[in-house]
Amino acid sequence: MQLQDAINFINASLAPAVLVTGVGLLLAGLQSKYSTLVTVIRQLNSERRGLEPLDASLNRVNKQIDSLMQRARLVRNAIFCFYTTVVFLVFSSIALGIGVLSALASSVFVFVLFGLSLSFLFIGLGYATREAILSYRIVQLEISDE
Repeated sequence: MQLQDAINFINASLAPAVLVTGVGLLLAGLQSKYSTLVTVIRQLNSERRGLEPLDASLNRVNKQIDSLMQRARLVRNAIFCFYTTVVFLVFSSIALGIGVLSALASSVFVFVLFGLSLSFLFIGLGYATREAILSYRIVQLEISDE
């Protein structure tokens, strides 16, 4: 291996490493949000059990639980996509390393794995964006109800 080959390998391996770090930060934020949503859903569900069937507050609590469940599903889907992104980034890094050792002659495989990781990243960002928009709309509805 010549110096230029080593430089090319280091440059190529930086993209997955930087992406893994970025996706990890996104995952940390989403995991925290998901945990908060689940906690609030549990609290509202406990409150719902204590209400009478004809109580006016029951309808409000049910609507809140439904909207929070929608948000939780979107966050869960985003988390799944981001974890899948990390998996494909790791596989593309491994394939890249194997390619440098000349055991894997095809660079197409590395590009496919990296492309899949980017695809899941964009899908996850879509879910996270939809959740952010939904959470804003829910707050608007709650303010208008008061």
